[in-house]
Amino acid sequence: MIILLLILNGNYPLEIPKIISKSNFSQPSLMDGRDLMPEIYPNWIANKTKLIDIVKRVSSFCAKVINNKEYKFYGKFHLGAVYFMKNFDNMIVSKLI
Repeated sequence: MIILLLILNGNYPLEIPKIISKSNFSQPSLMDGRDLMPEIYPNWIANKTKLIDIVKRVSSFCAKVINNKEYKFYGKFHLGAVYFMKNFDNMIVSKLI
């Protein structure tokens, strides 16, 4: 089971929501707090994109990540957000090997 958290702030639908992974389903892991919304819905348009449209794209994104053979770096980190260094150790080691 893959769990992704959709975070809507008080300005939705004018401001883009965030999607955070709560499941470790890929290598390197995406469960480190990065925002996956730019990958899941790159052409998001304020006030026009419906939540159901976002949810429909989640399964295809997860399939793309699971089948990722090139270890593409997905998601976006935000300045000031809390990230745990243990999540980066595996990513650094996998690139060195």
